[in-house]
Amino acid sequence: KKSREIQSAINAAINKEILAEKKKNLSAAKRKEISLSNKGFEDNKGRLPWPVSSGEITKGYGKQPHPVHVNVFTYNNGVDITTVKGSTVRAVYSGEVSSVIVIPGAGKAVIVAHGNYRTIYSNLQETYVKAGDNVSVKQEIGALLINSSGNSDVHFEIRKITEDGQISNINPTYWLYQ
Repeated sequence: KKSREIQSAINAAINKEILAEKKKNLSAAKRKEISLSNKGFEDNKGRLPWPVSSGEITKGYGKQPHPVHVNVFTYNNGVDITTVKGSTVRAVYSGEVSSVIVIPGAGKAVIVAHGNYRTIYSNLQETYVKAGDNVSVKQEIGALLINSSGNSDVHFEIRKITEDGQISNINPTYWLYQ
């Protein structure tokens, strides 16, 4: 038991160092972007601009190891992108704001409809849009909360609504321009 506690403490310390090093690089040049197709959301897979102008994915999609507890995993329905303190979030594609909601412990969230797809942006301190607003690509939709490390994180998700009304999570990593 003591050995597991020591291992857990060491892993936590190393993870903290790795995260600190990653955050030093956040002020790097803005992400490169390419022009989008006007054929619709689905036709732009791999071409969408990032929801923040600079930053990096610090928590990926799917099953993720817990940062402190060894052999404990969490599931992430989207990606978490760490960026500089107080950054703004922008729409990755044109659409209509379908909801602006408050998520206890995670600030506000904006959901944008793009046909049968939805993009979700959370960890917002304030929003610049309301339900029913039309947004364009890269339009600022809100400002991010500041985390305990002094940076900001946007939690970004993509969902698809199937013809039979089922909602499925989609890995956003494959949709954002790399």
